[in-house]
Amino acid sequence: MVLVYRIKPSKPAAVFGAVVGVAVIIFVLVRFPLREPFIWLWLAVAVGLVGFSLWAAFAKRGAEKVVVEDRPQSDS
Repeated sequence: MVLVYRIKPSKPAAVFGAVVGVAVIIFVLVRFPLREPFIWLWLAVAVGLVGFSLWAAFAKRGAEKVVVEDRPQSDS
C-alpha cells in the first residue's frame, strides 16, 4: 500500500522562511546590479519563497500533515 502525504511547514518554520526570503530579497537588491538576468531569477525564487511561506503560515489549514490518498501499489 502506498501512502501519499501533503506536508506543510509548521507556522514558526513558515514565518522563519518568509523572514529569510525577505532578507534574501533585500540583500540581492542592495549588493547586486539588476541588469544581470540571473539576479531577476534569484529575486523571483525569493518572492516565491516568501509567498509560499506566508500562505503556509496564515492559511486556515497551513500547518498540518494530511494523508491525501491511500491506494494499493501497482505492479507495473
